Amino acid sequence: MQIQHENVQVMPGLPFKYYEHSPLTSINVAPHWHQGIELNCLTAGDTLKFVTDGKTAEYRPGDIWAVNRRSVHSASGIPDANWEEFGLIIDDDFLQAQLPESTNWQITLVGPQASKIAPTAYTDIRAHLIAIHDLLTQGATDLVRLSVLSHFYELLVQLAQSYTVPLPPQNINANQSLADTVMDYIDHAYAQSISGATLARRFHVSLTTLNQQFNANLQMSVNRYLRLVRLMNVRRLLLETDKPVEYIASVCGFTNNKTLNRNFKTWKGLTPTAYRQTYARYHKIDTSCFQKRPL
Repeated sequence: MQIQHENVQVMPGLPFKYYEHSPLTSINVAPHWHQGIELNCLTAGDTLKFVTDGKTAEYRPGDIWAVNRRSVHSASGIPDANWEEFGLIIDDDFLQAQLPESTNWQITLVGPQASKIAPTAYTDIRAHLIAIHDLLTQGATDLVRLSVLSHFYELLVQLAQSYTVPLPPQNINANQSLADTVMDYIDHAYAQSISGATLARRFHVSLTTLNQQFNANLQMSVNRYLRLVRLMNVRRLLLETDKPVEYIASVCGFTNNKTLNRNFKTWKGLTPTAYRQTYARYHKIDTSCFQKRPL
């Protein structure tokens, strides 16, 4: 699934992809994931609701936060808040080559909560992100690239020292390629009648092996990941469209409304209808968010 709300740029000679939200497009972004760690900075706008692996956080101008590898995430906010947001998606091959221990990183940089843990590091990381943003507006010259890299390396040091914890040890060798391939397939086919068992058959592995790889790479089973992707897309459609719940259930892969109600209430504590009634008033319907934009 591709990022849809920002123009992602590959900068020559820089070990990350850079994005900056365009004020002409919706701030809303559909659930998606990527291999690299993402760092985000919100500098203007309003309250941004950011869902990561099913957990909702609220960020406000001045906040920074990270998204771990292969974490499903989405964002939503009111359409007329003059949003300014940008961020980096770190090249994972580069990061692991420079810092082999980063393979086992779990990032704990989550907005104001993180600022209380290490306030100096939080302020420094935000300053480095803003400096990178300002430098990239000057154009990708050799001198700009060197200046950007100096801030980027300092940012990595602060991140490593203050906002990483080791993942639990795994008893199996993680096959990232298999997990990424299946995740990518799920992100495009979640509306179809698929399950962990059918995915295992499609990719010629046992369901046990597939679950082992998902647990090693994502700390969840393949069926839980599939359900999470479906539920996050249900939430998006509830808030951003006026489509009937029965329709949303069918286009998000749930066999019937009863199944959707049960799973959604377990996830959010409310039925889909009650959730929409409670939160949709904060989200003006904006169909532009469904238009794919070029990267």
